[in-house]
Parts: sequence; C-alpha cells; structure tokens
Amino acid sequence: MRIWWLLFPLLLALLPTVVLTSSVPPRVRAWACRVAFLVTVALIAAPWIWLRLGHEVPARVAMILITGSFAGGIVLSGATAGIVEDNAPPSPAVQHAVLGYHTACIVRPVPRGKRVLDVTGALVGLVLTLPLWPIIGLLIWFEEPGPIFFTKNSVGRGGRTFRQFKFRSMRYGAERLTGPVVSPAGDPRTLRVGRRLRRWHLDELPELINVLSGSMSLVGPRPLRTVLVREHLEAVPGYTERHTVRPGIACLAQIEKFHMPPQERLVKDLAYIEHQGVRLDLQLLVRAVLTTVRGERHYDEPVLTAPAPATVPASRTDGQLPRLVDHASQAHDA
Repeated sequence: MRIWWLLFPLLLALLPTVVLTSSVPPRVRAWACRVAFLVTVALIAAPWIWLRLGHEVPARVAMILITGSFAGGIVLSGATAGIVEDNAPPSPAVQHAVLGYHTACIVRPVPRGKRVLDVTGALVGLVLTLPLWPIIGLLIWFEEPGPIFFTKNSVGRGGRTFRQFKFRSMRYGAERLTGPVVSPAGDPRTLRVGRRLRRWHLDELPELINVLSGSMSLVGPRPLRTVLVREHLEAVPGYTERHTVRPGIACLAQIEKFHMPPQERLVKDLAYIEHQGVRLDLQLLVRAVLTTVRGERHYDEPVLTAPAPATVPASRTDGQLPRLVDHASQAHDA
C-alpha cells in the first residue's frame, strides 16, 4: 500500500509532459497541467491526514511526496518547454556587428568599493527574497505552464552580449510572430501575474545572479537587447559610451520613465557614468525603491511598436553633457 502512495502521485505528475507533447490546443494543455498539479497536491495531503488519523505512514514518504509533487509539474513540463525561455537570441553576425562598434571603446575602471557594494547587496537581496522565488515560479507556471525564467540577450560592458536573467512575465513565445520589439506599458502579451511582477519589479530578482557573476551591477545603465542596440548604434552617435561600464538593475533613466528615446536615455546614462560612485549608487538605490513603492514612474509609450530611429546626436564628447540636477547627484557633487 505504501508504494502506491509514492508511485501514483509521481506518475500523475508525468501528465504535464504527456499533454505538452500532444497536439491539443494550448488552452486545453494549460488546464490539463493545472488539474494534474492540483490533484497531485491533494494527494500529497493524504499521508498527513492519514497520520492524523493514527495510521502508520513514514514521515519520509510524506516528505518525498510533497517535494516531488510540488516540483514535478514544473520540472516535468520543463522537459518539453524548458525551465528558461531564451528569447530571440541574436545571430553571431549581429553580435559581431555590435562588437565592431566598440573596437575603439575603452571600458572605464570600476570605482573603489562599487564591486563590494554589488556583491554585498546581491547576497543580501538573494537571502531576503529567495523564499519568494518558488511562490513566484508557481504563480507563473499555474497561469501558463511552461518556462519559469526568461533570458534577454543584452549588451553589456565592452559591447559583449550576455544573458540577462528574469522571471517570465509574458506569454511563452510572445515574439514568435512580431519578432524582437519593445514591450510597452499595458502590453497585452503580459501575463496577469506578470503585471504584478513588473509593477513591483519582482521579475528582475534573478538579475541578482547576474550581479554576482559580474555581468551586471546594482546601479548602471539599463541593459538593452542586442538586436535593438544595433539600431541605436547606427542612429545615435556616441551610443557606445553607455557600454563602458557594467549595466545595472537600477539606473537614473529607469527611475524616471518606463520608456524614453535612445538619445535621451544616453544623456542620462552618461550623466550617471561621469558621477558614478558608491555614494551615488546608494542614493539611486533608495530612490529606485521609493519610486517603485510610490508608483511614480511615467509610462509614455502605450502602443506596441519597434523603436523609432533616433535623429538627435548625443555624445559625451560634444561638450553638452548635462549635469545631474536630481537630488542624488546634487548630494554627490557636494
């Protein structure tokens, strides 16, 4: 009898894999996976109820069922759809073209103490938020069974493409028909739980792994996708300058707006780069948290379109680099 308590829920957990490999409509697949998961969860509660009634069921069997059933649906559905959605990876030719723009680009040294702040902040962030990760993963999977994580192939320091990790907030294969495009505010392709994740920036928690690996910083120019950066490099003189430092989770431009023209973003990123340091990073991190809590960011792009070519040049060498006029930079310059 005990062996059936162990085998039956685990066999049921295989149902998501069978369904996902079938030719049934996507909506039917999703509900089949959800039902399989809920039934499995109900079955894992049975050993505990059995114990409460005084019957002898080893606790380790109940724990195996709980762990296996909780992870079974997600892991086994990932056997066909994957756990991570590698979204529209750029071709080697595109990556080579972007690198070509950076041949004369000299990366800047990391300010003293900045890497220590990054590692410390990322470790603290992971410890504090790690209990949320399985909950977020389950909510994403339950709304649309499939990958939990999402990678953006973005341009980092020196123009090199790296994999930027995020929780998946959009429907699986959202760009299958449109190709790489900018996701605007109110994007209809966004999952319901994805809207909440984006509102509180919880979809960006996996980027803490990028910070630990050294491909990102807590504060720096926001990384953009390689295929879109190539367009900006062609249209905006001096755009390579924003890639002389590590990209960041938070940045001055992101604090103010959800979207902005590439030339405006470049001006703000260059202003940060000229004044970067541990003190300014701490001030911008505080501002980023307050802005998120208060919901003060502006959303200026309601239509789903590809980014328009920029025509206004912006460069660190044109003598028009603006000074930071926000509270953080004034304190930094003091």
